[in-house]
Amino acid sequence: MCKALNASNMKGIKRSIAVYDIVCKWIKNFSRRIEDSPYLHLPEDMELMTGIGDLHIKGHVKECFPRYALMFIPGAGVIDGEIVETLWSVLNQTSRSCRGATLAHRQELLDNQMNHSNWKKLIGMGRISLSV
Repeated sequence: MCKALNASNMKGIKRSIAVYDIVCKWIKNFSRRIEDSPYLHLPEDMELMTGIGDLHIKGHVKECFPRYALMFIPGAGVIDGEIVETLWSVLNQTSRSCRGATLAHRQELLDNQMNHSNWKKLIGMGRISLSV
């Protein structure tokens, strides 16, 4: 997290949202771990906000909902916060091909499917038009 937030392409960004399934547990010791480490640090002028994706927030205790639900985070917009889970339906189609495969071949099939999915997203990015 520290490495990502300190990357060169993050210069000038004042707010960031970390969306993680169990951020309510993860964030408890995050500040202490940074303070205790000579190698970890966050940008001083950046506000780090935390949230839990819509799919997972429903399984947490009720106190987590108003604190971590993305719909209550100013500037989060309308997102579900579930990136990996949206790929499962595509991977389920690949699973039929993997049933009889060896472990190494199964890994190659899944890697190929994920690379193809990423390629389709990459070339499709230019098609999105935002009108204000």
